[in-house]
Amino acid sequence: MFVILRKHLVSIKITFGLKRWLALWAIIILGWNNAKAQSSDLGSWYVYNGFYDLSPKWELFLESQVRTYSVIAEPQNFFFRPYISYNFNSNFQLGIGNEYHSSWTQATDEFEPEQSSEYRLTVQSIIKNKIGRVNLQHRLRYEFRFFEGSSRGQRTRYRLQASIPLQGERVEQGEFFLTAGNEILLNTQPSFEFNQNRIYGMLGYQLSKTIHLQAGYMNLHFGNKVSDHRLQFFFTHKLPFYK
Repeated sequence: MFVILRKHLVSIKITFGLKRWLALWAIIILGWNNAKAQSSDLGSWYVYNGFYDLSPKWELFLESQVRTYSVIAEPQNFFFRPYISYNFNSNFQLGIGNEYHSSWTQATDEFEPEQSSEYRLTVQSIIKNKIGRVNLQHRLRYEFRFFEGSSRGQRTRYRLQASIPLQGERVEQGEFFLTAGNEILLNTQPSFEFNQNRIYGMLGYQLSKTIHLQAGYMNLHFGNKVSDHRLQFFFTHKLPFYK
């Protein structure tokens, strides 16, 4: 009886926490969308991240994104990127991925959106460490980019991300956490130059042992124009395929 009661209370806690998380972001989105109604630089990123542990050493990572020029309309990008990674230990991972990107220009009164495609071969390393309750992740990527036609390019990028549990030493089911980070992207071929900088913050909620949700804001600065503003929505799934 006590076990059943405990499970019922946990279920109520998770449901109440999820409702608070959804209500908070509904208010933020509606308020921000109203405040930026006259601006064209507020868009969204909708992201699925799947981490599939094939063994203690090997991991399959699947990511798909839909990016929009406005909050829920005007497609900007769609891409799918699978990675296979090897864990040397719990704090160091190397991986390689193959990506497909489809992009659209923003429609204007004079021009319809134009579509273009890009393929990427990417290698990356991830280093993790912890300071107190703060989990740090350093991610370094190098991209070989193949555009439509014969155009090619290369780019390197470094991301520092911090994750902080809000209700204990580590994030448990039904609890909230914060994520913040910064990523700088530099073109290396055909010439070395600044590409963009991304800084972001998100509120996360651990829905179950294998699923968590995140939503937040990202500022993208390109150096030669006013920064873009993007809302972010993440659905992350972690699933082991071994015992």
